[in-house]
This record gives sequence, structure tokens and C-alpha cells, in this order.
Amino acid sequence: MEFKLVLMTLRERKAGLVGAFVALLGASMLITAFGVLLQSGLGSGVATQRYAGAPVVVGGKQSFKVTDGKTKQKSLSQPAPLNSDLTDRVASVEGVQRAVPDVGFPARVVDGDGGLDDGGGEQPSTGHGWSGSVLGPFALEQGRAPERAGEVVLDAELAKRVKVSSGQRVRLATTREAREYTVTGVASLKGAAGPLRSAAVFFSDAEATTLYGHPGRIDAVGVLPTPGTDLDKLADRIDRKLAGSGAETYLGEDRSQVEFLDVASARSDLVELAGSLGATVVLIAMIVVAGTLALNVHQRRRELALLRAVAATPRQVYKMMAAEVLIVSLVASVIGCLPGVLVAEVLMSALSLTGTVPDDFAFSYGPVPMLVAVAASVTAAEVAAIGVARKAVAIRPVEAMGDAQIEHAKLGRGRAFFGVLLFLVGVAASLLPLFSGSVFAVVGAGTGGLVMIIAVLMLAPPVVSLAGRLMAGPVRRRTGPHGRLAVANTRANARRLAAGIGPLTLAIGFSLVQLCIPTTTAAAAQDQAEAGIVADFTLQGGPGGPPLGVVKDAASVPGVAAATGVVRVQLHGSRKVLDSPEIFKYQAQGVTPDGMGQTMDLGVTEGDLANLRGDVVAISGGAAATLGAHVGGHVRLNLPDGAEIRPTVVAVYDRGLGFGDVTLPQETVLAHSSRQVEDAVFVKAAAGADKGRIAVALRGLADRYPGLKVLDKGGLSAAQQEQAASSVLTSALPLALVFGYLAISVANTLVLATLGRVREFSLLRLVGASRDQVVRMMRVEAGMVVAIAVAVGTVVPLLPLATVSLGLTGSPVPHFPVLMYVGIVAVTALIGLSAILVPTRFALRTRSVEGIGLRE
Repeated sequence: MEFKLVLMTLRERKAGLVGAFVALLGASMLITAFGVLLQSGLGSGVATQRYAGAPVVVGGKQSFKVTDGKTKQKSLSQPAPLNSDLTDRVASVEGVQRAVPDVGFPARVVDGDGGLDDGGGEQPSTGHGWSGSVLGPFALEQGRAPERAGEVVLDAELAKRVKVSSGQRVRLATTREAREYTVTGVASLKGAAGPLRSAAVFFSDAEATTLYGHPGRIDAVGVLPTPGTDLDKLADRIDRKLAGSGAETYLGEDRSQVEFLDVASARSDLVELAGSLGATVVLIAMIVVAGTLALNVHQRRRELALLRAVAATPRQVYKMMAAEVLIVSLVASVIGCLPGVLVAEVLMSALSLTGTVPDDFAFSYGPVPMLVAVAASVTAAEVAAIGVARKAVAIRPVEAMGDAQIEHAKLGRGRAFFGVLLFLVGVAASLLPLFSGSVFAVVGAGTGGLVMIIAVLMLAPPVVSLAGRLMAGPVRRRTGPHGRLAVANTRANARRLAAGIGPLTLAIGFSLVQLCIPTTTAAAAQDQAEAGIVADFTLQGGPGGPPLGVVKDAASVPGVAAATGVVRVQLHGSRKVLDSPEIFKYQAQGVTPDGMGQTMDLGVTEGDLANLRGDVVAISGGAAATLGAHVGGHVRLNLPDGAEIRPTVVAVYDRGLGFGDVTLPQETVLAHSSRQVEDAVFVKAAAGADKGRIAVALRGLADRYPGLKVLDKGGLSAAQQEQAASSVLTSALPLALVFGYLAISVANTLVLATLGRVREFSLLRLVGASRDQVVRMMRVEAGMVVAIAVAVGTVVPLLPLATVSLGLTGSPVPHFPVLMYVGIVAVTALIGLSAILVPTRFALRTRSVEGIGLRE
């Protein structure tokens, strides 16, 4: 009987559930899209090439563990380098025919004009030892293998592109000064379907080890197994043999993670981006669906009251509404899966344009994201339905029919209590940066802003009613009788209007919080970099960056007072919180300490950077607050290869956004990362020196280091600005999808709410109002709806944005992207006005005598 009632309701009340259907379809699309991105991030991304002939590859670990009371694990953005002695240990494992070490480093052909080969649209070429060619395997098409320093073998595609053949000479830019090499041979990858993603230049093993720049370290060990060996069992034996060494085995598609470091980094970014936004979409879906279901219950309040009056039990009403929502959510979420895949493709293309993922990064399709999307959408809908159904079953049967005639803006005690509690919690969290500069405070303030917005949604009916009272006077004076009627409608039907105003507020508030924080961070980083770079010149460019020798050569130029090399990496810091370690990711720089004070001003507040030698570190004030560190104390860091160190803090500085929160001696960073070149070199001219001559001399270094560019001190800031802009754009792309989802949900809710007022419009016309008068009344009402949403959605996030800005920059004024804000408000207003006024004209097409007799 209950199931028949559900089916009858769905047939007769289709329009009332369209709002929930559209909201759930959109939620399923987004969850599927982010799920596909997440699965792609967990996949290989790009097929292996140079390791195609090695079924098993031993590479560095992709995670590290921190133990402090409890143990936590954190992923590394790239596999760590290995100790070279692991090659012999791998070779001794049963089933291994040969173990081949492999190293990689920048190696690019210098053209006749002194420029560098650009890779022909692919990744720049890289250098390797000839012994690693067997891992492809590469076969010689011409000539012989390199046997000594000064000899190389080129990949066939590279040789064709630079028009070089066996026996000719070619100039190569590497991690050292550029020099000429004899091309002893040309090789091609057997079975390759196309050109290499990164062209290969093979050196003699001894010279490759020198150019690699990390004595005693290698990138990977390729394993050529004995024929007939079970690869899974072989990998298990290797893992047992290398237990505790920090090495891992990679099979199949996973081998590309070791071969292509940019792919490994992109995978990490995708997993982080998709995971966080997927959870946000589920939360927003619950809020939006709850609003649409609340509107549906409001429009059906007489029907539900009648059911209660004729002895339907609360349990039966619960089951009926849960069954309705289950059917609607299943159908909507299943339909939303396929367009969700298309959305993922569009988003992946956009992320490729911003440089977040490589152009050739491959999608990973499968049923799991779709199944998760369906399960998450159905669960979110059922949770929302339970919350909405509480009011429908709370009323006693005797009071049901009478109560259904009246709409109350007053909230239930439970909803009012939790709404106020959430708002107070959000305010408290937003104030945290006033008391601490740690990342906990900044993240807490950002979260507090979202909590405050959610609290306002819970308190929306009385907020709308209050806003209606505040706007009543001005609206009545300016709009006459139409305004008086619109104000009366707003105050009397606050609960109905709250269903539309709430999502509008959420769209504006959520967008502001998500956009203003990264733009404030980017602007502060730019300002700090500009203020902190006191060098006169910045050297950049080269094969992956300026070679390490550029620092010494630049310092030796007459008139140069100091030259500082900078290598940028990511690392992690941790501290114990509630009997468990908390791990934080930081941008860090490794610097050559000599003369650093003359080229960079980090804004030191405690300690002295002159002591930055050996097992020491300098950290930003924010990192010091987060990690509980101080000058003279120790801090726990995990370097890019996962190695844990506890250096002594010698300085604390202010400009962490512009230069990184952690500053280490460069030798420490190079010893624990795969970096082989500088990111930039800062050069300071001596007092009274001729800067023009110094600039000419520095440009002359490009003869020895092709690709080197001499910029003024704004060079680094410009590069950082470009990177920050890309980061903001990357955050804005998925946010645009979420905003679009909210916009569709808002339009859908307002359209349904307006179309449900046919009886009201018919009554107004029967008592003498013309169509134009009704339309004018609705224009005023629509304007009030949009104005309330814009005002609340703008004002609520101001407190957390101000405190976050204070915590990040020391100023309570956030970087407000005015054009973005105007665009968000304009789109929101257009949607709100259109979703009310267009349905109004459709509703007015119904004849008054027919409309007054329509069912609610």
C-alpha cells in the first residue's frame, strides 16, 4: 500500500520533485567528474617508454612515515632517488637476469644561434648512461655506443630534428658548462608507437654519473628477469630483499611514475584536488537537495497534513518520503554519470592548459567513480530527506489541517539551536588568526567562513523575514503599491523564499571564500618577493635552470658583490598534536649562504641568516607557529626524498609567502632531492660598480651556459606571479563547475517556487489586479530576493577573509578580485531575476478562473 502511494505521488507530483531531480543529477555529474580525475591521478597517466623493456623497475619510495606516539604516512610528490649500492642487491635476487642502474639529467642540443632545442613540442631531451639503453630496449641504427667522455648516442627522432648523424659533432647543454660531443651513433626505441615523450641522449656511464651530480645515488634500477619468471613473485622477493632501504618495485603502468617526474607530480596534484572538491560537492548537494525537498514539502503541506489527520503514522510518512527520494535519486544519479565523464574531460583539458597536468596525461576510466557518484548522491538525498521529513511528522494529527493553512517563518527549536551554534562556531574559528599565525588558524578561519554560510542557510527563514522588515520602508516609498504587496509577500512567505535565497547566498559566499583566499595569498607572495629581492640581476633559463657552476662564475664577474643560487622544492614538517603527528607541506628553498644577505631580504625577525650552514634551518613565522619552533630549538622536517632531519632553527622570518616557509643550505636540499640545477641566481652589484658592464658580462655567460637569461630583479617576481596566477586559475576552474551547479540548482528552485504560485496570481487577478501589475510586483520581489542574497553572501565571509588576510599578510584587507566579484554577483543576479520573472509570465498565461481551482 505504501509503495503504491509512493508511485501515485510520483505520477501526480512530478513537477514538485523536479527540483530534487535536477539537483541530484548535477551532483552526480560533478562527483563522477571529480571521481574520474581522482582515478586518473591514481593511475599511470602516461605509458612508460624508456622502461618498456624492463618488466620490473625498482624506484624510490613514494611516501614516508612519521612516528610520534602514533604513526602517520604522507605521499611524496615524486619518487625519491636511490642509493646506488641497491643495484647489486637487486641483481642477487633469484629470478633476476640483470639489474641495470639508470640516471637522468637535463641534456639539450644547442643550435647555431646559441638557443636550446625545444623538444619539438614534447618534453625537453634528457641525458642517461648508455647501459640504461637496454631497458627500452634501444637499438643502434648507426654507429656504435659511447665509450668515453665526449661521446654520445642520440635518439633517432632527436637526431633527425637537429639534423645530426653518426660521426658529426653536436654541442650539448647539461648540468655543467656546454661542450661539444662526438655523435658515435643514433639509436631508436624498439616497438615505439611514436616519438619519445622526452628524447634521449646517451652518454658513457662514467660521464653520465658525473653529469647526474649526485654521487652514490641513482634514479632507478631496471630489472631484466630470467625468462619464465613470475613477475609478481619476483617483485615480492625484491621487496623483501630491499626492506627498509626506501625502495619500491613498480610493475606495468606504474613504471611511468619513476620515468616521468612531471607525471608523478601531476598525479599527486590531481588526487589532492579531486578528493577535496569531491567531498565539498557532496556537502553542497546535501544542502541544495535539502532546500528543494523542503520546498516540495512546503507545497505539499496540506496533503501531508491530511495524511496525518487520517491516522498515517510518523513512521509511514518517513517511509513514504524516503521511498520517493530513493527512486528520484537513483534515476537522477544514474543519468548524471555519463555527462559527468564528459565534464571530467573538459576539466582535464582546462587543467592541461594551466599546466597542472601534462598535455599527454591519459584519462583512467572505469565504473568505480560512477558507482561512488550514485552511492554518494543517494546517501546525500536520503540524509536530506530525513531532515526535511522531521517537520512533516512532528505535528499532531488534530492540529495538522489547521497548521497547514499558515506559513510560519519561525524555526523549530532544534534547527534554530544548531543554526545559532554553527554560526558562533564559525565566528570563533574565523577569529583564530588574531591569536595565532599557524596554518591551523588560517585553515580554521577559511573553514569558519563556510560554516557561517551553512549556518545562515539553516537560519534563512527568519533572516529573510528580518531583511524584509529592514527593506520594507525604502521599497514601499520607491515602488508604491506593488512594493507594498511584494514586501508583504516576502515577510509572509519567508520560508518559501528562503529555499531560493539560501542557495544564492551559498553560491556567492562559497565563491568569495574559495577565490579570495588564493588571490590574497598570491598577491602577498608577489609583494613579498618584490620587497625581498634586493639583488640587481636575476639569472634564469638553461637546460632546466642555470647549472650550479653559474653561481661561482657570476660571483667572479668584476663589480659583483655577491651571487646567490636558489633551488626550490617541496618538503614536509610535522609536530605532535593530541598524541598523533600532524604533517604539513611547505614550499622550501635551498640557498648558497655566501652573500645571501646582500641579495635577499627575508624579513628576519629573530636569529641571523649568516648562521645558515650545516645542519640548520630558517623558517617563516607561520611555519614556526605551526610547528611550535623557535630560534635555538629543533624542528622535524622530511626532505623531498622523505629523509627525516631535525635541524636547529637559526632564524625566523616574515616573507614566507614570497620565498617559501623553509630555507635550508643548498647542499642539504641537493643531497636529498633529484634537483641538479638552480631555479634562479641572484646577483648584487658592488657599490659604485657599473651595472651596465656587469649586465654585459653576465650575458656573456650564455656562451658557456646556453639558454641563460639575465633579468632585472623583477625577473623572479614575474616568474612567481605567473606561477601564482596559474595556481589561482587552477583553483577557479573546478570552482566554476561548483558555481555552475549551484546556479542551476538556484534557478531550478526559484522556477518551481514561482510556478507553484499560480493560485496566488489568479486570486490577485480576480480581485482586480492586471497582468502588468502582477509582473511589476514580482519584479520588486525578485529584486528583494537578489538583494538579500547578495548582501548576506557578501557580508558573512568578510570576517574570515579579513582574519585570513591578517594571518597571511599582516593586513586585514584581503585581495578582493573586483572583476571576479562583479561577475559572480552579475551572474547570480541574472539567474535569480530570470528564474522568477520568466516563470511568472508563464504562470500568468493560465486563465484566472482555472488557476484558482488548481491543486496546490
